[in-house]
Amino acid sequence: MNQALLVEILSEEMPARPLLQELPHMLDKWAGILAQYSLEGAFELFYTPTRLVLYSPHFPTYTPAKTCEHFGPPLEIGTTQGALNAIGEKFYAKLGLPPLLATAIKNNKQVLYATTTTPPIPTATLLDKMVLDFLHALDFGKSMAWGFIQGRFIRPIHNICAILGTTPLEMPACVRAYACNAQAGTKLHFARSFEFIPTPTIARYFEVLQKGGVILDPAKRRAKILEEIHALEQKYQVRVEIKQELLDEIVAITAYPTALYGHFDSTFLSLPPEIISTSMQEHQRYFSVFKGESLHNAFVVVSNMPLEHGDFSQIVEGNEKVLKARLSDAVFFYQNDLKRSLQWSVIAQNLENIAFVQGLGSLKDKVQREQDIGAWLARQYAPSAQPTLQEVLALAKADLSSEVVYEFPELQGVMGSYYARHHSKSAQVCSAIKEQYLPLGEHTPLPSSLLGALSALAIKLDTLLALFSVGKIPTGSKDPFALRRAGNGVLRICLHYDLDFNLHTHLEALARPYAPFELHLLRDFMLERLTHILASQITNFEPTLYKAVLKGLRVLDSDAYGVCQIARKVQALHAFFKQDRALELVAIFKRVANITQDAPPSQVDPTLFKDSSEHGLYGAYQQVARLEFDDFLEKLNALHTLKAPLEDFFDRVLVNDSCLQTRHNRQALLHLIYHEFLGVADIKEL
Repeated sequence: MNQALLVEILSEEMPARPLLQELPHMLDKWAGILAQYSLEGAFELFYTPTRLVLYSPHFPTYTPAKTCEHFGPPLEIGTTQGALNAIGEKFYAKLGLPPLLATAIKNNKQVLYATTTTPPIPTATLLDKMVLDFLHALDFGKSMAWGFIQGRFIRPIHNICAILGTTPLEMPACVRAYACNAQAGTKLHFARSFEFIPTPTIARYFEVLQKGGVILDPAKRRAKILEEIHALEQKYQVRVEIKQELLDEIVAITAYPTALYGHFDSTFLSLPPEIISTSMQEHQRYFSVFKGESLHNAFVVVSNMPLEHGDFSQIVEGNEKVLKARLSDAVFFYQNDLKRSLQWSVIAQNLENIAFVQGLGSLKDKVQREQDIGAWLARQYAPSAQPTLQEVLALAKADLSSEVVYEFPELQGVMGSYYARHHSKSAQVCSAIKEQYLPLGEHTPLPSSLLGALSALAIKLDTLLALFSVGKIPTGSKDPFALRRAGNGVLRICLHYDLDFNLHTHLEALARPYAPFELHLLRDFMLERLTHILASQITNFEPTLYKAVLKGLRVLDSDAYGVCQIARKVQALHAFFKQDRALELVAIFKRVANITQDAPPSQVDPTLFKDSSEHGLYGAYQQVARLEFDDFLEKLNALHTLKAPLEDFFDRVLVNDSCLQTRHNRQALLHLIYHEFLGVADIKEL
């Protein structure tokens, strides 16, 4: 039998970002707790700033009965002269069963046997422990303690309302753990009342919230916000920029959202638009407004008031005043920053007072290391760009000592490009400064020019080499210096701009000025990141093919760890394995690999050939070896032409010939072919 179940955790207002980070895992954690009791049920998760709600219209009222089989000692050990002895009696006593002599066959032996049945348990008696386990499982990064209790949560819990069917449940374990109440009731929107309202039934619970100014379903709150923003766009003939992260946050901090339209003085539009947008979005949680492609002197604020047709003019005026004060400060900061010199002597003096990481000096030291890496990159990939690249790297960190970036850290790099433009730096230099931190994520934009790409590479490579040199290596989920993002950025830039950066020889060359460390750790770290990059770029990515490419390099003891070359090998293998004939090639090449795995490489002597199949295979190999291939797929297709002569070879001769000289010569021939395939991948891994 099933009944509806509602569980509401009512708390102080929860901060949006930690809540949103844990939100995707909540139902999975609840499902894991259900599974411990062999329970199943489709649940919905609702939330507002002050509550988490689990709801299922059909929840089992009893756990299923369980029948367990128990196998005891062998019959000859548990019995004496056909009756249970002390060992046999102990087996049944542990199970709480009378000493019944029952047997079964297990592993071809007759053993003592018993079954036990666990009767169904009312779920109403289990929910207190289940909800407590759920609360303990939630991880918001930081938690609070209050009063003298041991339980911790993101914010103090006021009440836990649990109703199964028509029966409110007592929750003594939760009450003891969190010093909260466990009453069948809830609270309305704060603008309506602070009183606790009884809700003896689930239907009454939903009714009270609906009338009390609370939209429980976040999807409905989101839809209401978007619908009202669309209406404002139509009314004012503007375009509102909807950033999903901001929208998610606003949904999480409102129980009854209402979108409102405000203005600010158009004179503030003389500021860089990024300052205005950042001030509105990050500090005030406003949506930016555009007319055409230009930022408009307006904003959309979402109020958390349940008055659907109320007068919101005071709310709008209050937000306009707050924004005016922030933008006035921004104008003051920006104008002060424009007066600063961009001479390296001034920049260096400012950066010398800003520490980078303990053991790695100041930001001035970091810039000088970046310039050294930049000079090396320019020699490798763009010699003519070296002077400009040095200029970009000298100016890239200048804005870190600016007043605007101190107030708006999100704008580092962006503000540097504006200051460079003000001091008449070239457009390409300004663009490269702005794009120095790109890419910011897995699918975010890359630098738009080679100059910007080399600048970003120099900065990221120094960060990786420097942090690894002082032992700041990511472990598990911990990555405080965002080195995984830096590694991903290096690889994405290299692949996009076809810069075949070598994760062995090039890293070795660049690592010399740093404190000695195990360089293979950084190489392996980058190779692991490359797996994720290729997985995002190749449809139906197969990790085995990537591992086969790396194994081929290790078997050859090769230092050919060029990022682009590895990627091209993996892409060629994926393309080749879409062909039906690929599996035939793998089968016969694995045979080649297995035969040669213990045989040392040696020279092939054609004068020792005894069969025409040996001459035929050697001639086919030489023809393939002499070819120059435009890509690795072409090489794989050429290697496929060796299939027929290989089959003929295996049909006609015995590799492990009784004549040791003949055997070694045939193994050497196969080793040549295996070695040719290793140039793409190790066939044994496929």
